[in-house]
Amino acid sequence: MKLFLQLTALAFVLLFSGCESDDEEQLKVLDLTTTNLVGTWKLSETYVSPGGETSWQPVEDGSSYTFTQEGTFTSDNNENCAEGEYTVADDNLTLTYTCEDLEEGQADVWNLAVHSLTEETLILSGIGCIEACLYKYKKI
Repeated sequence: MKLFLQLTALAFVLLFSGCESDDEEQLKVLDLTTTNLVGTWKLSETYVSPGGETSWQPVEDGSSYTFTQEGTFTSDNNENCAEGEYTVADDNLTLTYTCEDLEEGQADVWNLAVHSLTEETLILSGIGCIEACLYKYKKI
C-alpha cells in the first residue's frame, strides 16, 4: 500500500510539473517596457459594451500602431496625424501626437491602460472607460 501511495504521488508530481508548451510560452505576460512594446501591432478584436453583456468581436482591416525603441510611433488610427511619441509607466501607455496641423478639438494625447502584453498580443483600453472597452492588437 505504501508503494502504491508513493507511485501515485510521483505520478501526480510528474503530471503537474511538466515542461511549458509553446502555447504557454506565447501567453507569458511581459512587463510593459519600451523593449517589449517595439514592433507593429494590428487591431484584431474589440470587447465593447454599451451596457450589458458582450464578447470579443473580430475586426476586419483594423488600425495599426508601430512602436520604435526610440520612443516614437506611427499609426493609421488618426486620419490627420500619423506620428508621435510614446511613454510607458506602470500599466499605462501615453501616445502624444506631434503633428502641427491637428484639427480643432482633436486629442493630441491619448492615455491608455495596458491590460495585457504578451509576445503576440496587446490589450488596451481608454483610461476611465466606464463600460467594457477593450481593444486587442496582434503583433505582425
